[in-house]
Amino acid sequence: MDVLLSRRDTVKLLILSQLLTTSNQREIAKRLKLTPQAVSEYFKELISEGFVKSGNKYEITDRGLKWLIDQLFNIHMWTERLLKNLYSSSITAVANERIEKGDKVHYWFKDGLIYCDKSGENAIALTSADAGEEILIKPIAFKPPKRGEILVFEVPDVTSGGSRAVDLNKLKELADGRVVTALGVEALVACRKAGLNPVFFGAVNVCIESAHHGCDVLLVCVRNLVKEVIQRLMDENLSFKVLK
Repeated sequence: MDVLLSRRDTVKLLILSQLLTTSNQREIAKRLKLTPQAVSEYFKELISEGFVKSGNKYEITDRGLKWLIDQLFNIHMWTERLLKNLYSSSITAVANERIEKGDKVHYWFKDGLIYCDKSGENAIALTSADAGEEILIKPIAFKPPKRGEILVFEVPDVTSGGSRAVDLNKLKELADGRVVTALGVEALVACRKAGLNPVFFGAVNVCIESAHHGCDVLLVCVRNLVKEVIQRLMDENLSFKVLK
């Protein structure tokens, strides 16, 4: 959300977003209702920061794309929390049995989702649904899910043994009941050796979002990226433990 507090960063985000569909500065200026001169100055700054490269046309760099994805994800998380607060009077759950509109139901959190049945009375059904279908319910007193616990498991880089230096049995045990993500090729290979199928692309973002939804997570991370990961988790106010 910090990107929204700075006009320059906000405009940079918008320009990089537009670069995904057009490289024409005048077209970007027109879409963003800015002068071509202003957009030209922003492009100079983006190029100096390594976010954009110029040649036959302007293109977003890998560094620029990573920055854009990170900022969009942070905005997504902020708006998601905001919307939850705005619409906390009703939530969407998965029905475990046939439920009729007006029934008193019991809801609970599991694996990042909300489920409900007629075993208790902490909410009221606002719609009807069969078992396995989505249903809108109104909690009598909504309590958000407890944030999930994150285990960060360090894997040495390839020059220090990589996946060959990992206790695969320990890794497999730690993964039990957790969302598993892998950051770095060494981490991915270690997971595969342990018989795990981790999320690889967008691993840190998946880890953060899963924890916010109440899921416990195992983030298998190559050692030289752990410091960066810890900072992201601290920024999100998530609890974590680092294991080796």
